[in-house]
Amino acid sequence: MVNNKKKNKNKKKNKKQSLDASNTDEHPKQAPKDATEDNAEEHGGKTDHKRVTGATKRQHGDDNDSDIDEKPQKKKKKKQVVAPETSDKKGKKSIRQIKREKFVKRQAEAQALAKDHLKGQCLNYLSQWKHDRPNWKFMKAKQVWIYKNKFSPHLLPDSSWPLFLEYFESAKGNIRNMLLDDAKKVIKQMDEWTESQNGDNQNKDADEDDDDEENSSDDTPKTKKPDEKVYKRARDLIQCLEE
Repeated sequence: MVNNKKKNKNKKKNKKQSLDASNTDEHPKQAPKDATEDNAEEHGGKTDHKRVTGATKRQHGDDNDSDIDEKPQKKKKKKQVVAPETSDKKGKKSIRQIKREKFVKRQAEAQALAKDHLKGQCLNYLSQWKHDRPNWKFMKAKQVWIYKNKFSPHLLPDSSWPLFLEYFESAKGNIRNMLLDDAKKVIKQMDEWTESQNGDNQNKDADEDDDDEENSSDDTPKTKKPDEKVYKRARDLIQCLEE
């Protein structure tokens, strides 16, 4: 009886071993859990979603980087340089040139108006000194303008020249000496010009047999002849101040 019981136990053990072997073949072992799942089980079964999503993002980011590297880069288009406005072959002016010319013209007109206005004020100043002495006031700037333009018939007309002589007749000191020096320079220039002309005429008579090129070089005067009106005003000014 005892042997029979042992045999039955051995049979049961063999059956269990065979069943366990068959179960292992039919049901393979499960894959090992991730570290995140192990940590989740250790902390009460809750998974750490932040770690999982971060890992997945890193994986996707690496994939995207590899895709970007594989794509060819687009060539940048070069910016077209705009050529400056220039005049056409037909002679048309650009807008910039037209504006520049208009600006220069307006500026010249404004300067001319300012000069004419100053001229009128200075001539009125001289006339008031003669005809309206009680209301006249000395102004150095206007006197300086009259002094500088004494030999200019355009700025100081012939009608105002007698007033000029009368105004500076009683001048004293530095202004009187300056007027005399300027007048004497004009007289000296005229004398030098006449001497150069006389010398050139003598050279022409002596060198009649020379070539035309040499004669043409001798004809050029060394000094410039002053204007006749300027010369006459210089003589009048010397007579007025030296008497």
